[in-house]
Amino acid sequence: MTLTDVESLALRLMCRHGLRDWKFGFNRRQRSLGLCRYTARRIELSTCFVVAHDEPWIRDVILHEIAHALAGHDAAHGPLWREICRAIGARPERCGNVQMPAGRWRATCPGCRRQFDRIRRPPRNRRYMCPQCGPEVGKLMFRAS
Repeated sequence: MTLTDVESLALRLMCRHGLRDWKFGFNRRQRSLGLCRYTARRIELSTCFVVAHDEPWIRDVILHEIAHALAGHDAAHGPLWREICRAIGARPERCGNVQMPAGRWRATCPGCRRQFDRIRRPPRNRRYMCPQCGPEVGKLMFRAS
């Protein structure tokens, strides 16, 4: 799908679900698929996500964000939001298993050898650990790749 096709799909879905006074746009985020900006009344999708995925994934993320707009900020990913997701045809899950760009900063767990990455440079004097191996075995040291 082209970005124009995605925008057209998003605007149609937003109108169908009563968000006629909301806007749609794209962003360059590399860690979030979509975003609902409540105060600006705007739904955004990541271009990184859009270019790497097909229509069913894109439609589901648009509906996910529409559900956020309908449920309101305080609903987060709670029961009201999940109920609205089911009602409008979105998967009521917080995030999907999708392909996004790898970060420049990488670390490997010394215990389980699992790879971790970050887009931005990790702050100095902050400790990171593998959630599976813990602080003793899974101490992470990020390095630029």
